[in-house]
Amino acid sequence: MVPATKIVAYSNDLVCLNCGRPLAISGFSRNISAFTGLIAGAAVWRIASAHYSGDSSALGWVLPIVFAYLALSVVSPLMLMLTADLHLRSAEAVPIAQEATLTAHPHH
Repeated sequence: MVPATKIVAYSNDLVCLNCGRPLAISGFSRNISAFTGLIAGAAVWRIASAHYSGDSSALGWVLPIVFAYLALSVVSPLMLMLTADLHLRSAEAVPIAQEATLTAHPHH
């Protein structure tokens, strides 16, 4: 059993606590959480826009966007905690770290 907080914090680097093998979150769970967050953000934006529609200052259009972003940022991880379907990641799916070589170009 993997704690829900680890699922959200380390969603790309999950490891099984019993056997130590890498775990992956299903694409369906990721998509459900993303779309739920987007729907919540759109609903909050619509409500906040209606509330601030009479405000002629810059805050009248900035605050609905900020509130929508915060709603997305809260609802999406909460939904991922509830719906995360974990499965063992195959050996081919484990990313291999490669070092990038940078070449220096002289500046004129």
